[in-house]
Amino acid sequence: MKRKWLLGAALWTVCATAQPQMISGPGAALTQARCSVCHEPQHFLRSRLSRGEWEDVIDFMIKRGMPPLTKEEHTIIVNYLATYYGRDPAPPPAPDTYASADPIETLLTKHACTGCHAVDRKLIGPSFREVAARYATDGGAATRLAAKIRNGGVGVWGNVPMPATAGLSESDAAKLAQWVLGQK
Repeated sequence: MKRKWLLGAALWTVCATAQPQMISGPGAALTQARCSVCHEPQHFLRSRLSRGEWEDVIDFMIKRGMPPLTKEEHTIIVNYLATYYGRDPAPPPAPDTYASADPIETLLTKHACTGCHAVDRKLIGPSFREVAARYATDGGAATRLAAKIRNGGVGVWGNVPMPATAGLSESDAAKLAQWVLGQK
């Protein structure tokens, strides 16, 4: 009896703590990259808004400090949210057409790096070029930067914390670190 209770408690814990995933579809990766910096997927699951309301939400987020979006990015995100998290029933999941053929761009988007960083300008965090310049003469920077990308941190570039990158492998973190250090 005790084993069944322990097994049941373990299953309940796994189910209760499992994070829902965003629905796969055109614009999912971009939406996740831009929105998951501040919001968990549950935020989208409980919000069933019209297209106009999603447009207002995105505009409000930009006014509150979200890095600006291009017109195309704004349209892609609003279309995604209105389609999959609108008031009407969502269509079946579809492949995300925003994914890139460039493996580094795919990693940057998948792990929401571009929500806070750009190649050539400061957003929430430093630009990738600023990071490369700071560590240009540091031979051990790649290893430390890969660890920082995976584990997050605060204080090196100011008081805004960089969140840990859940699900990023050590090899992918090393690839990203090498790429960042190459942005001169």
